[in-house]
Amino acid sequence: MQPLPGHDARPGVFGSHAVAELPRVVRELGLDSLLLVTGRSSFAASGAADVLPELRRVATVHTWSDFSPNPRVEDLAAGAEIVRSVRPDGIVAIGGGSVLDMAKLLSVLGDLDPDRIPEAVRSNAVTGRSRPLVLVPTTSGSGAEATHFAVAYIGPDKFSVAHPALLPDFVILDPVLTESAGAYQKATSVIDAIAQAVESQWARGASDDSRAFSRAALGELVAAAPEFVAGDTAAAVPAARGSHLAGRAIDLSKTTGAHALAYGLTHRHGISHGHAVATTLGAFARFHADAASLGQGHDSLAHDLDVIAESIGADGAGGVGDRLDALAGQLGLELRLSALGVPRSDLEIMARSVNRERLGNNPAEFGEGELLELLESCW
Repeated sequence: MQPLPGHDARPGVFGSHAVAELPRVVRELGLDSLLLVTGRSSFAASGAADVLPELRRVATVHTWSDFSPNPRVEDLAAGAEIVRSVRPDGIVAIGGGSVLDMAKLLSVLGDLDPDRIPEAVRSNAVTGRSRPLVLVPTTSGSGAEATHFAVAYIGPDKFSVAHPALLPDFVILDPVLTESAGAYQKATSVIDAIAQAVESQWARGASDDSRAFSRAALGELVAAAPEFVAGDTAAAVPAARGSHLAGRAIDLSKTTGAHALAYGLTHRHGISHGHAVATTLGAFARFHADAASLGQGHDSLAHDLDVIAESIGADGAGGVGDRLDALAGQLGLELRLSALGVPRSDLEIMARSVNRERLGNNPAEFGEGELLELLESCW
């Protein structure tokens, strides 16, 4: 086993079949009982379920997977009821980004009265957590195991809960667990990681560290993505490594415009999150290139675009958008909003209801008119 990727690796292990280390980790953390949060089908399909017999030899295991793919506060309240009933010593999550987010939220809000959870999510009322948290991703894309925030929905509105306590005590990064996913799931996951790395490079909140993670992530992901989606098992290793590095990047910088619009596309039209991000990422890159050429945007935008261009093999800053669109197409993703069933009449609604927090991190300013123009170019 290897340490987690990154120049300042966090507690965890990385390597094929690393999930076999989970019983040892649970034992060393002193967990006599645990709540195991999993995906409904990915737990068995990924092969992660094979560790369950050994896990049950070292701890009492209560499993839970009965929640929606995009966590709602109602799901979180149901999970809190289980936490309050079971009183586990720790929480372990094995699954995709939504599974990891649910476990992260339960680790900091699970002891609350369920009736108090919606307001706690709205107000980001997190003060810490009282039990260990172990995360085992089964997809290469969300980077949720590396970030100090998690998403929950209250009705149609997406809320991001953020606190250092949402970072896990231990991460097990096992590329083998990502191999059983279908081509579409792999494509949407890995393009999300690529988008995170790109957006982290140009974000207003970027730092030297986040940009270093971004470049390292793109170096792994762009070359591996087509082979990973096509089923090449060897490509699962750099895909997992790049996904984690992209998560490290956005943990510092946060995401920007393409993610800001993606939440509405997912909620209103059921487009998978990574796919939704990809539909506008290239357009944002083209708008940013135009802004940089006019001396607009933050001071380092032109340089950031040059770095991205070099990292992804684009023909200069002006070619970043086309290269990103071509890569998404190579992964089999349709990018035209009209072809994905988004009515043109919805574009104005999307421009008005965009996630302003993420949009505010964009390197160039976008008003409602500019957003509508961008969306029209993607329709």
